[in-house]
Amino acid sequence: MYVVHHHDNSSITGTGRFNTSMAFYTSNSFYYMVTQVPYKVTLNQNLYVQVDLRRGDSTLVLYLDTCVASPSPHDFQTRSYALVRNGCPVDSTYQAYITGSRAYARFTFKAFQFLRATESVYIQCKVLICQASDYNSRCRRGCNGRKARDVGSEHDSQTLVLGPIQLKDPEKKEEEAHKEDKV
Repeated sequence: MYVVHHHDNSSITGTGRFNTSMAFYTSNSFYYMVTQVPYKVTLNQNLYVQVDLRRGDSTLVLYLDTCVASPSPHDFQTRSYALVRNGCPVDSTYQAYITGSRAYARFTFKAFQFLRATESVYIQCKVLICQASDYNSRCRRGCNGRKARDVGSEHDSQTLVLGPIQLKDPEKKEEEAHKEDKV
């Protein structure tokens, strides 16, 4: 649990005053939300993710700061794989469609080799929420390659977890067959 205090005495505790959500979608049209849990995918399949403020507020913008994948929904440090860090793409298949300009953010990446090594994968994203009218905010500055102290305008942050993602069974069986052939 985290608490963020601001000079105007507002604060965020836990999920805070901003109600955010994160979901997979079936395509880059972001029309159909994936409801299957776990989300069964094939290797190299394009995955589409949207993070949004549940009440679309035109006075706020949402920015994808950091997204990492992990086999555990509780530990994104030990065995994690970064998709984007400090707004900068890390994974070569990661592509942001919208970030920092609306009350939602959208991105895509390909299901990757990490899925072969573990049964399930979870995605954790840290998003920043800024005032839309503040063009000097961290949300508007984009990729920040260096880890400098943020002396700019205020923003709030939220961390969301999505998953699990799992490989479809035929691919797992095929993998096991290849392993047996090699033994």
